[in-house]
Amino acid sequence: MHPAFQLLLCLILFMLIHISVMAVCARACGITVRSISYGVGPTLLSWRKVHIKLLPLAGNVALKDTREETLYDDDPCLDAYNFQPLWKQVLLPLSGVGVLLAVAFGILGAPGWEHFVAAFGQIFHGALAPLSTAQELLGEGETFARTHSFALVFALFSLKLCAFNLLPFAGLNGGQALLAIARGGRPFVAWEEALTKWVLLPGLAILLAWVVAFGWYGWKAMGA
Repeated sequence: MHPAFQLLLCLILFMLIHISVMAVCARACGITVRSISYGVGPTLLSWRKVHIKLLPLAGNVALKDTREETLYDDDPCLDAYNFQPLWKQVLLPLSGVGVLLAVAFGILGAPGWEHFVAAFGQIFHGALAPLSTAQELLGEGETFARTHSFALVFALFSLKLCAFNLLPFAGLNGGQALLAIARGGRPFVAWEEALTKWVLLPGLAILLAWVVAFGWYGWKAMGA
């Protein structure tokens, strides 16, 4: 299988597991799930609360949350995410990543830990040099994909994406968990909105740098 198709399949499988686990965890914790979106962009298919979208680049589990919606005054909010105990507010954003890490470590064994730890440095170094360092890392990834089974490729890919999702930036699972800890389990704090805007920017910058890196790598591959 061509590495590009493996990457696409890995991305879709990662997203399906990640989003599904978070949705199941929310229900198990007694939190109302408003909607579950697989992918981003225009909606291709909807069934009750589930929405399948055009691009399998990410996903979202929208929860009942008083910071995002206006509720009736007599609603005790017992099923709202931001009214849950602190451990639930931390567990939920980390649940999908936790399951994927367990799967990846189960496939790769002990070497998986080294790949996971190295991923954090690779993410930052590649983002700082998308046309050089990132290209070398993508080349190593392509070589790995050409010489190993899909299960191993998915495990390695999952470790890298889990590391990215655990970065302490808003919009990522790590950032969501840290914000919950900073709130101390409180439903709302006045400074959260302003802080969220600031800690969103580094994550977007890293993501954009890697989009450029992938685009440049693909352009060179097509011209080869």
